[in-house]
Amino acid sequence: MASLVRPCFQDAAAAGPAARIFAWGARAVYIGPALNLSAHRNAVAVVALGLDDAFGVGDPPVATSGRYRRCRSVVIPPGTLHHFADTRGRMVFLYLDPFSKDLARLRASAQGPAPHAAFDLSVEDALIRILTALADDRADWTATRTALESLLSPPADRAIDPRVETALAMLHGRAGDRLSLDTLAVRVGLSESRLRHLFKDATGVPLRRYRLWVAMRAAMTAMARGETLTAAAMVGGFASSAHFSAAFRAMFGMEPSRLAKGRMAIGE
Repeated sequence: MASLVRPCFQDAAAAGPAARIFAWGARAVYIGPALNLSAHRNAVAVVALGLDDAFGVGDPPVATSGRYRRCRSVVIPPGTLHHFADTRGRMVFLYLDPFSKDLARLRASAQGPAPHAAFDLSVEDALIRILTALADDRADWTATRTALESLLSPPADRAIDPRVETALAMLHGRAGDRLSLDTLAVRVGLSESRLRHLFKDATGVPLRRYRLWVAMRAAMTAMARGETLTAAAMVGGFASSAHFSAAFRAMFGMEPSRLAKGRMAIGE
């Protein structure tokens, strides 16, 4: 079983199930309360899944009032403003690997396609079963990861420019350094504009936004080890805890302190 660091943040008054974050490769999974998120955009595509009940998604996803479409599963493309409402019980947010076919395969499997999202995935029941077992401690992370990979696509079989791969490795290997685009471009022998173009073409995600996602993951991992928000912000290369909190809220629709006040575990 993959090792877990828990509980990382505790509050004597905290109630409800633990919030857990698991990460592998460029993917990550959050399991826990919905936390009443405000409208936000994610740097990578995300699958939202209601483990215990259906939930509402703004229709279109950018809506924060008015019509909401109820579902148990939806996939939101990267950079798409979206809002959830009437969330009950535990939620899962599965952040997809932009270098894989995850997003294309899941969108194609949706029974309710829409211009800005894809609802009612054909693998919905399987995802709920697999992730509920993990949430209930009836399955370990290693077995869950294998099961998830069987539902998602294999790594992209198209050739990816090796310079983009080098930039990606540098970003993940030095997440706390927040390497500038200029530094990345020089190291891979490209102009900034050419690197941005190749990266977006290969992943569908702007390089600046993906760089932020890598920094967020590094900071969240530090939080899960028990670091303070200030220390976690430094690990992610943020200028201050306020800078980290503002960026976190913009990406996830909540302040990182809301996780810090609950219980949280992280598996790699």
